[in-house]
Amino acid sequence: MIIDENRLWPSEPDGRVIISIGFSEHGHHDRRDEVKKVARKWEKACPCIHFKWTRDISECDVRISFKGDLSWSEIGNTAADDLDLEHPTMKLPWVGEKALRRRHILHEFGHMLGAEHEHCSPDFPWDFDKSQVVEHFKREIQTKHPAWSTKKKKDEATARAKRDVLKHLDKRDLIWSSFDDKSIMLYPIKKEWLQYNPYDDIPPEDFDENYELSRKDKKYMRKAYGCTCLDPNPPIPPPIPPPNPVPYPGGFVYGGLLPNWQPIAPPPS
Repeated sequence: MIIDENRLWPSEPDGRVIISIGFSEHGHHDRRDEVKKVARKWEKACPCIHFKWTRDISECDVRISFKGDLSWSEIGNTAADDLDLEHPTMKLPWVGEKALRRRHILHEFGHMLGAEHEHCSPDFPWDFDKSQVVEHFKREIQTKHPAWSTKKKKDEATARAKRDVLKHLDKRDLIWSSFDDKSIMLYPIKKEWLQYNPYDDIPPEDFDENYELSRKDKKYMRKAYGCTCLDPNPPIPPPIPPPNPVPYPGGFVYGGLLPNWQPIAPPPS
């Protein structure tokens, strides 16, 4: 997990972080319900964070749209700087596979809370081969937009490579864990994009995207926002039953713990 401290949302005097969220389009109630349900995983992991769902888009810090073909989100509190109500701050295009939808929601809400892509971590052990990354996006764009000009394809591929993979961050502003290949914020990485690391003798490898919040995702997001408990309403454990009586030397009392000691008749002589 890697989080930009400058992008964290402000907290209330009581320590809660309240983020108002709404949807740009009317309808889509099933989609809205699924977004709320999946996003709850972040609230459960970080109990000081509270998503306030509202219908009044003018009162929202975050505006979600289901239009388009790419999912993305503004990073952290920069969403609140975008005052154009017609402009969404997060896009969650609806894909058919439920697991992938859940992945997109968790990933983009991670961005919205201030998280960057995991491979941007100062602890990521490889450098990227820029030409290989750009070529990957050129092929992807060629498939989706074959009618685009060669220049437009190249420009878009270069822009996406810089935004999604080759982004450099100033580690002075970051909170980060050791590299976490289980993070929801990990972008799919091809080993062909990576250069051999001679210092640590680590060969490049492929990394797949993940579909659940990792232990480090939860831990470091709690750390970033100062969440000190795992659950705001932890279950009350059942009372511990009294222990079974055990003989006490001399035979005059029984008991396990001191409060449960009981006097008994002396043993027969």
